[in-house]
Order: sequence, then C-alpha cells, then structure tokens
Amino acid sequence: MIEITTAEYIQIIPAGIYATALFYTIVTYRRSKKLDQITLGDRIFSGLRELDRELTTIPPESQYDNARSIVYYRIFGTLDYLSFNVNRKIIHDKTLIEYMKPFIIRYYEETFQTHASSADKTDPNSYQEFKRFYLKLKK
Repeated sequence: MIEITTAEYIQIIPAGIYATALFYTIVTYRRSKKLDQITLGDRIFSGLRELDRELTTIPPESQYDNARSIVYYRIFGTLDYLSFNVNRKIIHDKTLIEYMKPFIIRYYEETFQTHASSADKTDPNSYQEFKRFYLKLKK
C-alpha cells in the first residue's frame, strides 16, 4: 500500500483548489459569452422595434413613400447586421436563434418581399447575409 506523506497532501490540496477554480472560470466564461450574445441580440431587436415605431408615425399618403422607404431600408440593414452576426457565429446560442426564427421569417416574408425593390430582391450582393440566414431558417 502507498503511503501519502504530509508534503504530498500539501501538494494535492492546492491542485484540487486550482482545478475547482479552473472549472468555475470556464463556467463563468461560457455564461458571459451567452450574456454577450443576448445583449447584442437585444440591442438589435430594440433598434428594430424603434424603427417599427418610426414607421407607424409616417402617414400613409403617397407623398411620404420616400420617407417610408428610407425606414424600410434601415430595417433591412439592421436585419442584415443581425444575420451577419448569426452567420458568422458571433451569435450562436441555439435557443436564442430559435427564439428569433419566427421574427426573422416574418420580416423576410412580409416586410422584405413586400417593400424591398426588385433589384434588392434579385441582387445576390444586396442584403446577402439576411437572405442566407432566412434560407437557413427555412430548411
């Protein structure tokens, strides 16, 4: 049988403490990454809500079409930025992406398809991240 001396106990105890500290460091790091993703998603969705509010304040008359189209293109740009973050795995939390899924699909099918120009719809370089993310969500 192997006997453990006092000096070895003194070495084992700090090793256990370091292992525990490393474990909690990893857990904290993962939580902070998830929190960063949630914060970024929240900022983008707050911007979208603000743009939607701004859109509702524009009168429906045709003389305001230009003002409305500017807001729509800002919405599309924000959605493209959100899609860029997801496509590049900056936002990669599966539950967060699942939560966003119906909103992104609705924005694409109801807003983008209705209010984007035909050139933006067909141009592969126009809002490419948004289009790519939509197609990935529809699979």
